[in-house]
Parts: sequence; structure tokens; C-alpha cells
Amino acid sequence: GTHDTSRILTAMIDDFQGDRYAKAHRRLTRSQWVTALDRLHAASVLQFTLPGAPAIYYGDEAGMEGYGDPFCRRPFPWGREERELQNHYRRLGQLRKKYKALRLGDIQFQQAINNQLSFTRTYKEQTLRIYVNRGSDDWQIPVGRILLARNMLTVAPDQLVLGHNGFCILEDE
Repeated sequence: GTHDTSRILTAMIDDFQGDRYAKAHRRLTRSQWVTALDRLHAASVLQFTLPGAPAIYYGDEAGMEGYGDPFCRRPFPWGREERELQNHYRRLGQLRKKYKALRLGDIQFQQAINNQLSFTRTYKEQTLRIYVNRGSDDWQIPVGRILLARNMLTVAPDQLVLGHNGFCILEDE
């Protein structure tokens, strides 16, 4: 998000167009919040693994919600942060710092169909494979060293499965 748009969690699930009063008092339902959080996890993986510098509007990493200006400018939720989401962003930052392929590497798209996206980032001898499954079907993918994953199962020594809204970052072994 930015200072004049809806918070990313809100934008992920709710396109409510009510008046100023309604926006000031509206919050995501628990079900909407869980769905938006799943989507944000996957979107942030793309943000940190595609070329370019990731930018995060303060509080998005803490799970803040809100509609457009001024409701996106609420104070940071000190002591009420979404810790799992903060840890997720922290891990993405650590991976981006550690693996030059995520900052400097070439990109090669492998698949972009049926809401399933995969690509590799390669720099010198370093190759990372990124998979994001927004599709409703499970997706079988080859194994690798798992650096980060969500909604993923191991089904065989050489096969992984990504469920709906699943993602993973794998390092070639």
C-alpha cells in the first residue's frame, strides 16, 4: 500500500465503496482477514523475488488494515502486530540479503497458467526456484532445498505439493 490507497490487506479482499463514516468503522471479518493474510503472504513472496526493490508501507508488515486516505494512515499497532506476518517479512528480507540471485539474478519464467506461477532466479552458480499457487488445485513440483514455504506437503522424496495459496522458494541442490 501507500499513504493514499487502501491498506494491502484490505485491498486483497474488500472493494467496499461506502461513505467516509462507513469506511471509518468497517473492519474485515475474521474470514476475510484470514483470506487476505494468505494472499498477502503469497504476494509478498513475489514482491521480494521478482526483479526490483521491494517497498513496504509502514504497518503492512504488521497486518494493518484500512481503506483509502485517511483510513490507511492509522498509527502503527504497537503491541498488536501480527507476529507471523512480521516474521514472514523478516525472513523474506533475510533471504533477499543472503541470496544474490534475488537481487542481481536473471529471471526465467517456467509456468504462468491456471493461477500457478513459477520462475527461476539465477546468479552465477546460484539458482533459486519460486513457485506460487493461487489455483484451486494442488500443484506437484520437484524438490529442492526449502528456504521458505507455506501450504506445502512432501508426498515423496522427489516430489512436493503446493496447496491453494501455497508458495515456496527452493534452492537447487
